[in-house]
Amino acid sequence: MIPVEQILLNPTSHSKRALLTEVVGILPALDPDPVLALIMARERLGSTGIGHGVAIPHSRMPDLAHPVIALARHVEGVDFDAIDNRLVHIVVLLLVPDDDSSSHLELLAKLARNLQKTSFRQAIMSAPDAETISQLFQDFD
Repeated sequence: MIPVEQILLNPTSHSKRALLTEVVGILPALDPDPVLALIMARERLGSTGIGHGVAIPHSRMPDLAHPVIALARHVEGVDFDAIDNRLVHIVVLLLVPDDDSSSHLELLAKLARNLQKTSFRQAIMSAPDAETISQLFQDFD
């Protein structure tokens, strides 16, 4: 579900926008500027920080052939204006094709459901490498 090359283990950013810029920068074959613009427009509607140290920034994107997911694990945490006012340590970026509402909502719900589980978040935070994190997302329900 999340390719190893789309997992950022040690981002250096200390703000929401800078962290999102870093995550968008690792996406293959996508122009980062329009992606960042879409994600920031969504953030202006309301933070995607869902609590428990997790954020799931997401957007529909024109001309995207299939969903794209990337992850950043930030050990120190970043202020993401999360609903519980806690720092965010796990950011899962989700982009879906503009015309695919059902998979957008389905993927978003699946990510949120799994990331609400303490054991799943702990596994991400303690994973030794990107391969392990990628495997966690292969195995989740």
